[in-house]
Amino acid sequence: MTASRIQDPERREAIVGLWTDGCYEDIGALFEPATTALVEELGVEGLRVLDAATGTGNTALAAAARGAEVDACDLTPRLLTVARQRAAERDLEVRFREGDLLALPYDDASFDLVLSTFGAFTADDPRACARELVRVCVSGGRIVSTAWADEGMFARSIDLIMAELPDDLFAGRPNPQDWADPLALRGLFAGLDVELAVEHRTAWFPFDSLDGAFALLESASGPFLRLRTAMDAIDDTAWPRVRTATLQAWGELSRPGAEGGVELPAVYGIATITRP
Repeated sequence: MTASRIQDPERREAIVGLWTDGCYEDIGALFEPATTALVEELGVEGLRVLDAATGTGNTALAAAARGAEVDACDLTPRLLTVARQRAAERDLEVRFREGDLLALPYDDASFDLVLSTFGAFTADDPRACARELVRVCVSGGRIVSTAWADEGMFARSIDLIMAELPDDLFAGRPNPQDWADPLALRGLFAGLDVELAVEHRTAWFPFDSLDGAFALLESASGPFLRLRTAMDAIDDTAWPRVRTATLQAWGELSRPGAEGGVELPAVYGIATITRP
């Protein structure tokens, strides 16, 4: 069967707005080497593959280029437009469609491999998302997701932002880092007949400078833009403090770039969920 489509216009509008703000393709470009390397490791040739929450299509395009039969979905029309354009430019066949992580528009057991690279962790109901990822995967198949862990450049910047906001502002919302934590992940998939494993890796992202790295996030990342808006509504002096503290923290984490500039570490978890 196919999951029923979730009809909640306000929820959909909020999610689409979040990922339409800024310029996500500039953010997604940072992730592409890591997602491409993962697809190469997984050996996707000849497999039926789903890229759930495809964004601008990094993972879907990498899988199609390596001989997989690929479907990809996302809830944000603008990102799907970018993904389709990229596929056409590379002469790759991917079936893109609009789809919700909480109600994937595919039949049960449709895919040998279900991928969600830096996507599933954004789900506003992670347990429902986990059920959907398992539902569309065949018996003996794999679900592989990636998510930012509780260390590295993203974790440090978010920690500093959250320290400036009221504790109750995000009360009750899921923790995206749960998708990179083995114990928390078992809770998300509790009751499902699966086997779980999580591996942590570090991607080093190149930037011209620390200032340039922060400028990219605050101008191109929808979540960063929303957090800044929330912060400015409370205290318009807070964001400069966050910027100063983040640059200091990043300076401690950074290393010189191979071709000049700096590189910053982004630590992420690769969760492999296998259906017996």
